[in-house]
Amino acid sequence: MKTLLVFPRFKYPSGDPPLGVAYLAAVLRERGLAVDVFDATFVPQPVRELRRRVRDTRYDLVGISTLTSMIGDAAEIARTIKEISPDTMVIAGGAHATVAPEHTLSLGAFDAVMLGEAEETLPDFIEGDLRVEDQPGLWYVREGEIVRNDRAEPIADLDALPFPAWDLLDMSKYLSLWYQLDAVRYGLRGTSIMASRGCPHNCSYCQPTLRTIFGRRVRRRSPESLVAEAAELKARYDIDGLMWLDDTFLLDRRWMRKLCEALVEADLGLIWGCNIRADTWDRETLAEMKEAGLRIVHLGIESASQRVLDDIYHKGITIEQVREAVATAKSLKLKVRGYFMLGAPTETEEEVRASIRLANELPLDDVTFSITTPLPHTDLYEMTKDLIRADFSEFDYYKTPVYGTEGVLPARKLNYLKRLAYVQFYLGPRRLWRTVRSMLGVSGIRKGLLKVKRF
Repeated sequence: MKTLLVFPRFKYPSGDPPLGVAYLAAVLRERGLAVDVFDATFVPQPVRELRRRVRDTRYDLVGISTLTSMIGDAAEIARTIKEISPDTMVIAGGAHATVAPEHTLSLGAFDAVMLGEAEETLPDFIEGDLRVEDQPGLWYVREGEIVRNDRAEPIADLDALPFPAWDLLDMSKYLSLWYQLDAVRYGLRGTSIMASRGCPHNCSYCQPTLRTIFGRRVRRRSPESLVAEAAELKARYDIDGLMWLDDTFLLDRRWMRKLCEALVEADLGLIWGCNIRADTWDRETLAEMKEAGLRIVHLGIESASQRVLDDIYHKGITIEQVREAVATAKSLKLKVRGYFMLGAPTETEEEVRASIRLANELPLDDVTFSITTPLPHTDLYEMTKDLIRADFSEFDYYKTPVYGTEGVLPARKLNYLKRLAYVQFYLGPRRLWRTVRSMLGVSGIRKGLLKVKRF
């Protein structure tokens, strides 16, 4: 029995590899199951190439990863496979399938959806000859009705998982386009890594969907497992650095201290970055992290309006905490990237402009400005769904406002303000020369062109 795992990223290529798909592939191989990966990220004509692949190789099962921003492309891929190979079972997994399984099945493109973490359920499903009855985590349609099997439990021991199957991805391209440490030094070679799953915070744009996907408890890998993975990446790809993608990387200071000690002892010569919250840091811990290789922190600022932070985003932080976190990081000579969201329901033009001013006032090294997008069944979605005027397939937090005009800034105005924000930040007198330098060389031009696609 042969399985194909598909990551349908048709637009916005980046240097971050699809770790979820790579983990699944690694688990299947560890269980002795045949698996291929089709990652559309760097494929010029992905549907055409997939047609060729499915014609040349008979797959019993195709699993398609689904983010909300990719759900339309995922459905197109599913229909294409069914057209060529009607007997192949096609299932959807990942974030969108987990939080919106009814919507995913309603598209009529998938035989079933697999909810939650699939590193245990997917190989069990394959070894059970694709029997849908009573398979935990699997929902499917029978005689026009959705059959909802019991949900599977989250993976208890993340250390038990094998390292991602990087060899099934085009890692050379991912490494060449990786930009997470560019603010530290241009041309650094690196990749991304995950240390934990789950998040205890209650931001309206993430919850409760993160709990739906990963459960209520935050699970962490051991420092030994993480250092072993970092060492493997160093040996295979000669990397200079890592980016920890976890939302809660600095939540557990005791665990962080052990990780830092393990990294120092391993002496891999790697530098790294991580995400922090404005309310879960302290100077002593940041200093310890710097000794272990920390060079940049990514900070979710979201808005300069305390009203928006409190009433809309339920962020649980204050602007003063943001200022203090940035100042402390800079005093330790760390780089800082700030994340902002523009266009929340009821957010005024002046509040958006205040966020743009804050980005320029703070000594930030990089920024990301995204369009506020209410992902399915988050608290933000439930609060504002009457204002949404776009289908899930149109959700695109880089470019496409999804709300109507009632109590929300018009799309044209919002996109203008987003572009203005980037221009003022990167072409302002404080950062213009660094922006120019970042575009020098082939790698810089490629990365710049990818960022322009999101502009």
